Amino acid sequence: MVKAAQVLALAITVVLVTSLASAQPTRRARRAGPNGPGVSDDAFDSSLQLVEDELIVKFKPGVSKENRGRALGKAKAEEMNMLWASDAAGATGGDLVLVKLTDNKSKRVGMKAAAKDITQDPDVEYVEPNYIYTTSQTNDPRLGELWGMLAAGGGANATGAWASGFTSCNDVVVGVIDEGIQVTHPDLAAAMWTNLREVAGNRRDDDGNGNVDDVNGFDFVSRDGSVYDGGSLDTHGTHVAGTIGAVGNNGLGVSGVCQSGLKMISAKFIGRRGGSLADAVLALNYLLDLKTRYNLNMVATSNSWGGGGYAQSLFNAISAHNTAGILFVAAAGNDARNTDVSVSYPAGYNLPNIISVGSINSNGAISSFSNFGANTVDLFAPGGAILSTWPVNSYASISGTSMATPHVTGAVALYAAAHRQMRGSWPTAAQIKAAVMDTGVYDAAYDVSEVLRWSCSDLRLNASIASTRG
Repeated sequence: MVKAAQVLALAITVVLVTSLASAQPTRRARRAGPNGPGVSDDAFDSSLQLVEDELIVKFKPGVSKENRGRALGKAKAEEMNMLWASDAAGATGGDLVLVKLTDNKSKRVGMKAAAKDITQDPDVEYVEPNYIYTTSQTNDPRLGELWGMLAAGGGANATGAWASGFTSCNDVVVGVIDEGIQVTHPDLAAAMWTNLREVAGNRRDDDGNGNVDDVNGFDFVSRDGSVYDGGSLDTHGTHVAGTIGAVGNNGLGVSGVCQSGLKMISAKFIGRRGGSLADAVLALNYLLDLKTRYNLNMVATSNSWGGGGYAQSLFNAISAHNTAGILFVAAAGNDARNTDVSVSYPAGYNLPNIISVGSINSNGAISSFSNFGANTVDLFAPGGAILSTWPVNSYASISGTSMATPHVTGAVALYAAAHRQMRGSWPTAAQIKAAVMDTGVYDAAYDVSEVLRWSCSDLRLNASIASTRG
């Protein structure tokens, strides 16, 4: 299917990370996490990567610009960027602002002290660090096939849905919150969303959404409409996009779970040095605004990334997506750890629209790098040696929970389209998540004992949901 000369043999594990058996156990509820505001003692822990001298501040409703400046002045801080204005679509509460500390000589100690000073102001709801979300690479190159789409072994059985006539995700939109995407890739170009109200290259914000030239999405790292920066950049985002929606039956390379009809929006917030919490929040808010502004059938976002500690601003942004009916499909992480004990964010937030995805290999076994947790990981999907699109106009095989996540995102989109095709209406986010969970394939290997369970469900993804639950 793929020309050998086109395949890059790489393996990257990313921290950004057909029927039910009668013996399938009852799914456990996700463990509740910390949902309260304030500055926690471990928010500035040295193990967490963050942007030095920057804080994110959430003000209470109705606070004027003058009073915001007064509150920030206590810590010699200045506003840098409005992350979410209180009057924006979907906003809750007051303004969310990224601020810069102008006189911080003691770095983390000074940042923590400044955060506490600002928090004590009566107009402030909470303050938190501007965390960095990153990727990590291994030197274990592996060349893979599209085993993740097959029914055999640990495959997700997308072929089962295709054989039943469910190949199109027509009118379905998903957001890819990640690195950028090579939008001109021959296997991806037809699957990219186009903003018809934006004129490419005129350096104007034609649709008035605050983002100039956002034709296929927006780059929150460089603050421009070019979501692909050329050459070998944006490899991770391009690979993720291919698994979700690379065009099928076109005589080229690979196929995504959705073979046609799907439209993907690139919300790029990860660059060469990772991505910040502030930019992740901007990316989420951007997609929420697009859904509302254009009445898009945006059913999910794909989130193959992680890092940092608990962040109230990110929790709130994902919660706003929940209110809008958008699922948040998230990589469980590649630390081979029990996330019930040590939570991995954002997958570990206690929100009903999150689907936390671990990774399995082609034989169905849990990948050695994958995180797990009886209360914090929902299910497993193909993530070992996954072949997908790669810049420039190429293909590569890489590994990680980052690769498992887009399999689920694609299955979500395919089910949504099939539901409308068969029932004449779009399913709710809750219905889609229930379908994904209830039609997964039970594997006793994920249920070692009542004490040691690997996920909430002991299931692996069945992408042929469309043919069984449409």
